[in-house]
Amino acid sequence: MRSLWFAMATAVAWLATGCARIPPERLEAQVLETLHWQRQYEAERERMESVAVKLAALEAAIERLKQERAEAEQGRAALMEELARTEADRHALEEHNTQLLARERELNELREMHEQLSDVFYESALERARRRLPSARQPDAPAAGDGTAAP
Repeated sequence: MRSLWFAMATAVAWLATGCARIPPERLEAQVLETLHWQRQYEAERERMESVAVKLAALEAAIERLKQERAEAEQGRAALMEELARTEADRHALEEHNTQLLARERELNELREMHEQLSDVFYESALERARRRLPSARQPDAPAAGDGTAAP
């Protein structure tokens, strides 16, 4: 312990005498150079802090863009699903429309057939009525030679 104390005292004395031997101009130059390097260090540290803040802002912007891109991709996927459903609905509606058009054609054919049958039924009923009316008006009339009445 004693030798450690002696070594430290010797080192301090040697430093003190070494500093005393440095000329003041050189000591002032070293102080100025130290101050210069300290200012450069501070300026560089401030610049690095500024760069770190900008980097953090850029990283936050990148994260925000990634999130927006992911949301856009989810929206795109949802739109694609909706498009597929819409296409399926459109296809089903086209098939239904085709069926409705076919039924409309059938209905129009049935209407025409109904009109024709109505015309035939009306003409047939009219003809029967004509045949009955002359026989009802002329019950006393002699029958024609072949048994047919001329209208």
